[in-house]
Amino acid sequence: MHYVAGVALVGMLLLTVADITGRSVFNDPVPGTVEVTSLVLVVVVFLGLAHSEDLGDHISVDLLYVRVGDRWKAVLDVFADLISVVVIALMAYQLYVFAWRQQETGAESPVLEWPVWPFVLIAAFGSALFALSIGFKLVLRAMGEPTEAEPDLLGESSGIEI
Repeated sequence: MHYVAGVALVGMLLLTVADITGRSVFNDPVPGTVEVTSLVLVVVVFLGLAHSEDLGDHISVDLLYVRVGDRWKAVLDVFADLISVVVIALMAYQLYVFAWRQQETGAESPVLEWPVWPFVLIAAFGSALFALSIGFKLVLRAMGEPTEAEPDLLGESSGIEI
């Protein structure tokens, strides 16, 4: 899914460049650029969440984590994963329900009048994949296996350390 998110990001880039060029050179911007960009951003963000989780690239605040021993770190990891699975799964379910409510009411984007529900459904799908990724990490952690995917196996570099 992160490849789909990447293609959507490139599409956003091309649309933005076309809009800026049209506005600056021809005094004729692409209609609905802001609207399309905001809808496609849903695709980019939600379809990239699970992949970022697999790589361990999500931001975390570890004020307490760095001050405890290995046993407590393991407890905190399991607790955080359990809470995350529950919250993200509930979010995915509520997005799913909201998508069908949007479909029933015929909600559309204001300028181009595109239906909104497919984008909300993509957000639900991406959230469900994110919850599954965290769940798999929890199972791997319980089995004593490494929890982050090796970037070399995925053909990518890992995240940036700050």
